[in-house]
Amino acid sequence: MANFGETRRSAFGRAQAAQHYATTLLGLNAADRHRKLVNDYLTYYARGAPGQPGGPPAEEPRTVRSDADALREHHRFIRTDQDDGDHGWEARLAKRYYDRLFKEYAIVDLSFYKESRLGMRWRTQKEVVSGKGQFVCGAKGCEAADGLCSYEVNFAYQEAGERKQALVKLRVCPACAFKLNYRKEKQLQKAVDAAAARKRKREREEAAALETADPLVREALQYVKRYTAGDTAAGEGAAGEGGLGEEDLLRAARDVAPPPAAAGGGGGSSGAGGAAGAGGAAGSGPAPAIITLPADNSVWESKPAQETATAEEEMDAYFEGLFM
Repeated sequence: MANFGETRRSAFGRAQAAQHYATTLLGLNAADRHRKLVNDYLTYYARGAPGQPGGPPAEEPRTVRSDADALREHHRFIRTDQDDGDHGWEARLAKRYYDRLFKEYAIVDLSFYKESRLGMRWRTQKEVVSGKGQFVCGAKGCEAADGLCSYEVNFAYQEAGERKQALVKLRVCPACAFKLNYRKEKQLQKAVDAAAARKRKREREEAAALETADPLVREALQYVKRYTAGDTAAGEGAAGEGGLGEEDLLRAARDVAPPPAAAGGGGGSSGAGGAAGAGGAAGSGPAPAIITLPADNSVWESKPAQETATAEEEMDAYFEGLFM
């Protein structure tokens, strides 16, 4: 017969086990209880099993190859005879999917347009029925239907380790067209900005050269501009301020030819006709002046003078050539 101590220990052990089960396992659902029991078994009782301490390494889980994986590997943007020559089930699946696509217009992905990275694909039947890519903007995620333009793009892409290119037609809105031609638009804008900067630099250089020029030359140019514009009062005021004297202004006035209308009116034989011509010229307003440059007489001055022969010498030369 068991003594009192053994009976007490067994009773307390059963009570403790019941309490542990009630607090630990009884509060779990069936799935969590299953995971805990299996984990305890593998941890404490199944030592030496694959993947457990003291056992061989566990085998890598095998991946299941789906139809989507096969289609992703064997799909081609534009199929060739070489691609159709493969008669495996994966190639035949990709061929059936390719034949169901509509290849008149393409759908473009402009997510990375700033990096000049574009993605294109053909349209599905659902997109053709809804007008996506033809009557609606062909950019992915854009639903604009106004101001669409057609583009034929030389699409260069890399597929199956090969570099390929094809001409693809797109229908996009103006905003997406800017993204499509982002690099060319940026190059054109840089060229325009560079041309404007060169023009501003040239104007600054011309202004600096005019400031450093001779004051008399600068004032003379200003006077000529005012004179040709008909502003004689401004010219007289500038002359009175200093710089150009009266002799310089008179010499500049002589070098400037009169207007054609004034010259024609002053060339009449009668004084009345000249006065009428002058009055007509004055009534019609000052005509633009014509600046004449002095003639270059250096050619005639450097030419040697020829001796003039008399009449007797010419007669002698004539008869000498006639009878001799």
